[in-house]
Amino acid sequence: MRMSPLLLLSLYVGFSSRVASVSAFVPGALHVQRPLLLQPMWMAGFGGSGGKNKKKGNKNKAAVVPQKLKAKTQWDRYCVNLKKSKSYSVAVRVTGGDEKGEWVKVGKVKSDGVTTEVAVILQRGIIAEHSKRLRPDKVKPKDAVEWGYSKGDEEEFTLADKTVASNLKGVERMVGFEGLPDPNTGSYCHYKEGRLVDKSDETKQLA
Repeated sequence: MRMSPLLLLSLYVGFSSRVASVSAFVPGALHVQRPLLLQPMWMAGFGGSGGKNKKKGNKNKAAVVPQKLKAKTQWDRYCVNLKKSKSYSVAVRVTGGDEKGEWVKVGKVKSDGVTTEVAVILQRGIIAEHSKRLRPDKVKPKDAVEWGYSKGDEEEFTLADKTVASNLKGVERMVGFEGLPDPNTGSYCHYKEGRLVDKSDETKQLA
């Protein structure tokens, strides 16, 4: 006659209980550890967790990383593709410390179909890079900066919000940047007959 597993388990638990009771009163009695069969068990991947400590997801939004644009390409777009578009001044200022630095004008941006603020943020990488070449006395190589733009002909700058271009793709063709010419490095310098002239209008001499 075969006994079912459940019946065998019941007999074993009852036997171990009686032995445990005897060992409490009889010195030297054999001690049998009761099996721990009734503890709840959770298995990872099957409706439960493999451990109590769960890694909390990072709730912070990912930093908006500047697109890697080529300065020469954006300059050509500024002068050729966007030749008829209105230009607006752009500047940077150093952040950090107790006080923010002053605005340092770096150049101008143009756009077609997107706002000036978007044009600044999309090109902020090459704008910051040029500022460190153009004004090393104001912007050091490791300085963190923020970007500002003029809303009209005035040279008062409005802080640009980096999140405005977080979900935009492919619109770099609609914006352009021209930095102030830097004869020391040759950046944004266009010469004609030995004269530094405006690339968009070669009849206009710059220096």
